[in-house]
Amino acid sequence: MQYVYIHGFGTTGANSTKFKKILAHATANNAKAIALEWNEHQPDILQQLTSQLNNQINWNEPVCLIGSSTGGNFTYQLLEQFSDKEISFVLINPLLNVEQRKIDNYLFPMLLANQLKNPSADLSNGLILLGKNDEVLDYNYTYERLRKSNKIIVGEWNHTLSNLHTAELLRFIDSV
Repeated sequence: MQYVYIHGFGTTGANSTKFKKILAHATANNAKAIALEWNEHQPDILQQLTSQLNNQINWNEPVCLIGSSTGGNFTYQLLEQFSDKEISFVLINPLLNVEQRKIDNYLFPMLLANQLKNPSADLSNGLILLGKNDEVLDYNYTYERLRKSNKIIVGEWNHTLSNLHTAELLRFIDSV
């Protein structure tokens, strides 16, 4: 398995706590884990992520995209970009649209907001992890839009899932 982590706004991939957990799990199981990197100042984030993905994975082996928050938005954009590939995916408290943010949007860069896309009606067969105690995003917004075609697990977690046990997170990821 090749686990590909896509971080959210204001964080980095390789240094994130979630990615470090995924990397340790991958290493212990003779798998590969990579973190795609992006920042809000890039004019074409999807193109940058596509290039990184093509350069770092082997399409002949299984791939699981794991996107957190804004990275969840880019994850489903990548799924559309690579619709000819068999890719499993996990979205963690994904940002579908800036209108679901609970905090002031004036701090959210317009260049980044303009690169977000609503998920396709075809987005299906993935796992969505939603925290009821998400202090950044309204989890109901995502639940209502993606529940029909995806497996959704709702827990008492916060936005970063810092209160979700590592073993449980990894078990969820490996279930897809």
